[in-house]
Amino acid sequence: MSIDLDIRIYKSDTGYLVTAQGPATGLARARLDDAALRHPDFVEKLRQVREEPFTTNQDLFRQIGDVLFAALFRGRVQDLFFALYRQARAEKTSLRLRLHVDEGAIELATLPWEFLHRGDVFLATQITTLVIRQLLDLEFGDVVSLTVARRPRVLIVIPDAADLDTAREEAAITQALDAAYLPYDVLKGQVTRQALDDALARKPYAILHFIGHGAFSKDAAGRLRGRLRLNAASNDRPARPMDEDWISEVELQSLLGNSPSLKLVVLNGCEVGAVARRPGGEGFWGVAPALLRAGIPAVIAMQYPIRDDVAIQFAETFYRRLCSGQWAGHVDIAVTLARNACFLAYPDDRGFATPVLYLRAANGVIFDFASPITPSTAAGVCEETPRPPDHLLYRYRNAETSTLIDRYHLLHSRLQRILLQIDHLASAPSGQDGGRLHRYKRNRDRLEREMDELADVLRWRAFLLCQELRDLRAKLAEKEARRDALEDEGKYVSYDLKNDIFALHERILGIEDLIEEIDEVAGPAPAL
Repeated sequence: MSIDLDIRIYKSDTGYLVTAQGPATGLARARLDDAALRHPDFVEKLRQVREEPFTTNQDLFRQIGDVLFAALFRGRVQDLFFALYRQARAEKTSLRLRLHVDEGAIELATLPWEFLHRGDVFLATQITTLVIRQLLDLEFGDVVSLTVARRPRVLIVIPDAADLDTAREEAAITQALDAAYLPYDVLKGQVTRQALDDALARKPYAILHFIGHGAFSKDAAGRLRGRLRLNAASNDRPARPMDEDWISEVELQSLLGNSPSLKLVVLNGCEVGAVARRPGGEGFWGVAPALLRAGIPAVIAMQYPIRDDVAIQFAETFYRRLCSGQWAGHVDIAVTLARNACFLAYPDDRGFATPVLYLRAANGVIFDFASPITPSTAAGVCEETPRPPDHLLYRYRNAETSTLIDRYHLLHSRLQRILLQIDHLASAPSGQDGGRLHRYKRNRDRLEREMDELADVLRWRAFLLCQELRDLRAKLAEKEARRDALEDEGKYVSYDLKNDIFALHERILGIEDLIEEIDEVAGPAPAL
């Protein structure tokens, strides 16, 4: 369990003040050295970091980080930092620096605090000092835990773009997810607003990873706003990568706000980590604040444009550390280790300090492999289900289970529209539209009957799938035991055996997802 040090910067009549507080400690106060942050030499160094091309030099990063550290940690705030740092090292745990810059000090929120440097290390690259950001001015409640109840499903979103190397990053992410046996879907090509909305409505994704363009530019009123680039809908001609649809932060907030299952959004887009002050003292503008307002507990965004090779290194390491190993599920540690991997691979590139993590949670755990799986997929438990009539099984014999689930959703949507029409006509004066009301009721009865029949077929298929799942798990356990025995003896493990284990994991995950979806639409089977 890490030790939290909450650091807040806010503006006063006489300058900027810093407060710091740890668990069971008093509130430490000190004055920020804003003169050092305004010094022309430091401002010039920041300009060099922000300018293109991306590559510069490591000494410059260290100098910036040293100034940031010395300006932030002064007096009693510095004393508290070192006291908790020593405690964390003694307890072999992490000191999590949770940095909040008040909306009145927006000019400080735009500083690259991920460059914080002390001694020989950048704090944001070490798991002993986790650097995350918070936006306490936003209107959302506390998040007790990010843990999801089952394996987190990932949606990778890649809009068409002619000038990005998205294939390599997609491959890096999917390979890491495959290695951890985590389910994912890839939405790419012509990714419109409607396509993204439809994808989020189909399945309860826990993680969304966006690969594409972002921007932080002025709107028509001259205000800085964050935007993401999707593809424009083209109904009258073939879609082209240059057909752009820039979705604003407000629209993005509205789109993702209807997906309560989302726990983490990763945005690999230029400047999507930037922030600006909202008018009227209403907090911050920017893509990351908008997603936090939408209720998403964790957001990773880029504060600078990032090179393709560095972005690939970050994504690959992040998902490998998030999905496997001793820190699996810890989003803050995974980000830290991914930053460090970028620094080691590209020490003269700013990319390691480009990803910003916004986290609002009691801890950084986003999922737990030890979480119990749902009862419907518990090994060896397949409650017997009534077999539907033969004519129904014959009718749907050639239909995939996923197709039947989609059909059920479609019928449910149609039924809801008919019920609204029936309620409207039933409230009309007596004798008017009687014929239409009769037709709507007849259609209602037909839809309800077909949905009941579909539910019976789906529950039966869930029963058969559960039996298959039980057999597959037994086969997997046998093959994994054979693999483990070979590894313990130092013998060669054949690719055929490894591939068999991987294929079994894939099939098991697919069956678990189907059973889960059937439970959601059809409910449990009635008692025999």
